[in-house]
Amino acid sequence: MPMTRYHFRHAVSAFFELPRECATRCLQGRHAPLEANHGIGVLAVTAFDFVDSEVGAYQELVLSILTPPRISPGGAWPRSAFFPFVVGTSCEASRLHAIERWRLPHYMRDIEVAFDGEPDRMRVRASERGRPIMDLDVSGGAWSQTRQRYQVFSASDDQLYKADIQMEGLFTEHEEETGRLVIHDHPMCARLAEADVASRPFRELWQRNGVQSFESLEVLA
Repeated sequence: MPMTRYHFRHAVSAFFELPRECATRCLQGRHAPLEANHGIGVLAVTAFDFVDSEVGAYQELVLSILTPPRISPGGAWPRSAFFPFVVGTSCEASRLHAIERWRLPHYMRDIEVAFDGEPDRMRVRASERGRPIMDLDVSGGAWSQTRQRYQVFSASDDQLYKADIQMEGLFTEHEEETGRLVIHDHPMCARLAEADVASRPFRELWQRNGVQSFESLEVLA
């Protein structure tokens, strides 16, 4: 199967500490969380502004738990491995596409994801018909053209899947803790409602004018 490509204007992400117990609940026994420190898992909040794909342009908010990667002998080591526990998108076509092709769990209503950018800061506001879901702020640093490899895990019934991803585009990353996360009372954030999630990210990532390329989905033993 050829690679599936998604062209984006912005891909904004940040990593936040949360209790390992909450990270484990989000994974629902499908995988083990990666620990930033003993007893501390990692929540990844990622927002995409896709400008072209098989289903057209759309926006997306992905809530994931970082997990250990799967490496085969001689295989390339990814920068990070993610297990999305809920994905929100701005249109039904993108949801159906990602559920069928990547087995990703979705919030089944349209959401809005607004990107308000400045030269060195991006503000992302996710909402549903005016009801706030999540606010994410990140800042930029030095920019460079990069190509990076990641892994994404998903599950369906008792089966575990993995997809390898290439991310290409202008990229900035830092650990200056200048960003901010606000989690609102919304069904999409239900698994985080009682968790002590850090409001400041320990890592901020921002990529512009790039391409996200998925390799074919792999069934794991």
